[in-house]
Amino acid sequence: MFRSWFVVGALVLLFGAAAVLGVVAMFRAKSVAARVDAAAAGLLAAVMVAVGLGWAPYSVVLFGAVIGVVFLWFVVRIVYQGTRLGQAGRWPAIYGAATAALSGWVVLSAARGTGSPSDHPAHQLAVILADILGGLLMLFAATGWLLGTFAMPAESKSHAVPRLKGVREALMAAGLAIAFYAIS
Repeated sequence: MFRSWFVVGALVLLFGAAAVLGVVAMFRAKSVAARVDAAAAGLLAAVMVAVGLGWAPYSVVLFGAVIGVVFLWFVVRIVYQGTRLGQAGRWPAIYGAATAALSGWVVLSAARGTGSPSDHPAHQLAVILADILGGLLMLFAATGWLLGTFAMPAESKSHAVPRLKGVREALMAAGLAIAFYAIS
């Protein structure tokens, strides 16, 4: 699917590092929900490594099922989020569900053949613009994760993002930005 060795290398490197950090976070998490969140993020990154290697046309059903399960986990976390003190709230689960949905879009776009029934020029332009906009938004998300992780001033009342989660999410967002660029 991806013809450029730079794109394939960047996708494998970014998503592979995010998958490894997901596994590490799974073992370092203190609660069951945090472990499942880390496992879901690592599994999503592992699927995207396989997409980067060009396996999307051969395993679209399997990849779609895995992404669907990850998406459903984050939706359950959104709906049944407790209100106990110390919890991060619904926003991390909303971001996880959005990342899973965007990953699903990348898998479907990477798996579709060249001869599509919707080869109308206006449809192609809309998809290209949506992919480029998605790539730009994920680039801003990666920058935001890095700033929230490493550039939090000491006198700020906000809490910095934990380094492991911030770096993992920044790698995932940067990988999705490159994937959106590659499929546009």
